[in-house]
Amino acid sequence: MSDPETAPGGESGRDILAAYRERIVRLMAIAGVIFLAPFAVNDLVQGRYLLGGAILMVVLILGVDAIAIQKKKRAPLPFGLLLIPMAASIVLSLKEQGFYGALWTYPAVLFCYFVLPRRAANVGSLTLSVLAAGVAYIYVGPEITARFVVTLALTVVIINIILNIIGQLQQELVGQALTDPLTGAYNRRQMDISLTEAIERNRRTGAPVSILALDIDHFKRVNDDFGHHVGDKVLKGMVTLIKNRSRKLDRLFRMGGEEFLLLLPDTRANAAVKQAEALRKLMSETALIEQRPVTISIGVAEYWSEQTQEEWMQTADDALYQAKNQGRNMVVCGSADTESIPGLSESPGKKYGRAG
Repeated sequence: MSDPETAPGGESGRDILAAYRERIVRLMAIAGVIFLAPFAVNDLVQGRYLLGGAILMVVLILGVDAIAIQKKKRAPLPFGLLLIPMAASIVLSLKEQGFYGALWTYPAVLFCYFVLPRRAANVGSLTLSVLAAGVAYIYVGPEITARFVVTLALTVVIINIILNIIGQLQQELVGQALTDPLTGAYNRRQMDISLTEAIERNRRTGAPVSILALDIDHFKRVNDDFGHHVGDKVLKGMVTLIKNRSRKLDRLFRMGGEEFLLLLPDTRANAAVKQAEALRKLMSETALIEQRPVTISIGVAEYWSEQTQEEWMQTADDALYQAKNQGRNMVVCGSADTESIPGLSESPGKKYGRAG
């Protein structure tokens, strides 16, 4: 079973702002045009044509992309292209205005981290910083350059710390939205999404997929005899057992109470039955409660063409009910189209395991 899906950002190299990129780019482009255009005009009027032209190039790229995004079109000019006129503007500003020109490096570095993917931003900010430091050393001297480099490096470190914290918070929020807080299994919301995707994949590619409907036998007795804290321990223990026994692409969902559903991509009914039987046996042999065996009943269903999601789940649920009704601690295969499944000799409704 795979771990809960995480949002980008748990690692420093991942682009945690990707989902918000267009909105960020549009707003920062508008702000850049508003604040930079007057400087471009002033430099051109003052005869600083190279500096004014470099800033004007930045303004034009920002403006063109902002208009395109506003019209819900893809930005025609890559923002990485801005590094060239931005670097030129910083170098020319340092040459013309001394230390005051170096101040433009700070918003340029910040701009990189919000409009470029994380790795590209690190490369771009490092390039701008090294270039600005080298030119500053020439035009403003080593003492001021040292202070400039330290404050710029601190700025980059702070930006990365903030982005890492944002990524961790984003990951936690996504985990809370998609998983059951007690057991760590996926919740019903994610189950609906995953089953819909599995059905679509089957219809598009013919890839087989099966589900296991699992239910802990006599779970109410566990809560009544030992307390809900022991019941919670059993639920978490079962999820751990299933996780350790499943593949990374398998997904476990908590449907409510002691009922779970395990999604098995690329799995025919015969293989799903074997997996279910292995889980049933593992559960019965594991001492989750001292001196009290804990068993599960499982209903198996492979998806077959033209079924709806509800019909597929109902097939598994009916098989689970049959397992419960016939003695519990067993596996029942309820695939509606079992006879057409190569390699599966058992008939629909075939039960496995032992009652208990």
